[in-house]
Amino acid sequence: MNKKDSDVMVRLAKEGKHISKIWTEDFPEYDYWDIYFEVHGAGERSSVGVKRMITARLNKLTEADDKRNRIEIIDELNDLVFHLYSRYKSSQQKLDEIRSVLKQ
Repeated sequence: MNKKDSDVMVRLAKEGKHISKIWTEDFPEYDYWDIYFEVHGAGERSSVGVKRMITARLNKLTEADDKRNRIEIIDELNDLVFHLYSRYKSSQQKLDEIRSVLKQ
């Protein structure tokens, strides 16, 4: 896989596009798992993936027995929510830039 394709895949995932859609709509010539590992190797997660992780952690939190486990899960949840928030803020800034260009 070349660097240009990899960069596009990571950018699309960062913008919230599902890996399955990146595969079927943008890069059908690659295997799904090649795209998955490329995106995750770059440290990116889809918004849907993060949502699922949050749901799983919340379910795990209800079953946690000791305080130490609960604190670890809460810290993970905080990181995941912050990740979604940061992605949202970044998207809002991009939209604002696009709107200002379109107004000109």
